[in-house]
Amino acid sequence: MRVTGVATLKCDAGWRNYHFVKLTTDEGVTGWSEYDEGFGSPGVTSVIEQLGRRLVGQNAFAHERFFAEASCLTRPAAGGVVGEGIGALENALLDAKAKALGVPCYELLGGKLRDRVRVYWSHFPSWRINHPAFFPPQISTLEEVSAAGAEAREAGFGAMKTNIFIHDDGPTRAWRPGFGVPFYPELNIDRRILRNMRDHLEALRDGAGPDMDILIDLNFNAKTEGYLKILREIEDLDLFWVEIDCPSAQALAYVRNHSRHPIASCETLIGLRQFMPYFTNQSMDVAILDTPWNGAWQTMKIAAVAEAHEVNIAPHNFYGHLCTMMNAHVAAAVPNLRIMEIDIDRLSWDREIFSHEPEFENGHLIVPDRPGWGVDPIEEAILAYPPKVSGGLLNYKKS
Repeated sequence: MRVTGVATLKCDAGWRNYHFVKLTTDEGVTGWSEYDEGFGSPGVTSVIEQLGRRLVGQNAFAHERFFAEASCLTRPAAGGVVGEGIGALENALLDAKAKALGVPCYELLGGKLRDRVRVYWSHFPSWRINHPAFFPPQISTLEEVSAAGAEAREAGFGAMKTNIFIHDDGPTRAWRPGFGVPFYPELNIDRRILRNMRDHLEALRDGAGPDMDILIDLNFNAKTEGYLKILREIEDLDLFWVEIDCPSAQALAYVRNHSRHPIASCETLIGLRQFMPYFTNQSMDVAILDTPWNGAWQTMKIAAVAEAHEVNIAPHNFYGHLCTMMNAHVAAAVPNLRIMEIDIDRLSWDREIFSHEPEFENGHLIVPDRPGWGVDPIEEAILAYPPKVSGGLLNYKKS
């Protein structure tokens, strides 16, 4: 089975865009993958289009050969948007290969170890605070945060992840200086941030109840000193993990060694070489892996090295339904799974864009047994929702 064409498509996804790769073959099999340009990585589409031209005429089953060749061609600029583009093409090849064989993608990854995957409700209630026009109802007070926590519990979810917010100066708003909102490159943490963070976590706990696992994502919003301040402030709270993005494996290891809570990290890393310092320095308790960025086949390699270092993994997943299923197949196949991220608050038109929606049972995602990833984008619906000129982090207003 030979590749006959590679195309990219995108559509409006509220505050960002959804991006897709469509890979066609001479046997009429179409492979799909979803990727992202909104999480600080503009230009992935250009990488896909240029490398995709080299795929035409090649064996669609030979995804490892493609990865090796693409890595050679891009070696001077490895990682970053180049790595994401390679990962998107690898994922489309895997979908086509699995469909041609009539099997789910997890069979290509060694077969599934589990039929369902425990998930946590991510960006809770962040989407309703940051983007209420797309994810109602709007949340503006601590009382509403608490009520939302009760809603998640009643919906059957047993874990949720939240972010940093300011509650004591008008309507609730996000604190994300690591992403330039507000522009505050010092990334210092003061008493006000600590107080608001604690109030937010306590409000969630009050609403969600004692059995809910609560995770907090600090992203890139502090430096080593600030993370240590935060950890001291919330030391007595019952948390599932504290998530930290840190460009230094040694600094993160220092933070972890001073933390009562488990530390999760690495969602922005691409390729096993970038992960290795974090494993060898024992920088985190849970390694977060991004399947759309790394490619599922390469993600399995990273997960295997994590297993050798006694580290469990958690898929990074805050995109569309196709990405969810791509991550779900990896989560079904790895032995060392901790939990998987998912956004439950969805756009009203998501069900039009994707052929299937995720199915949940008692806070778990049911792994589909349909061929390939088990979900395809619907081209007519994609065309019906024209993309934004820009989206994601680059679309945030200066403040």
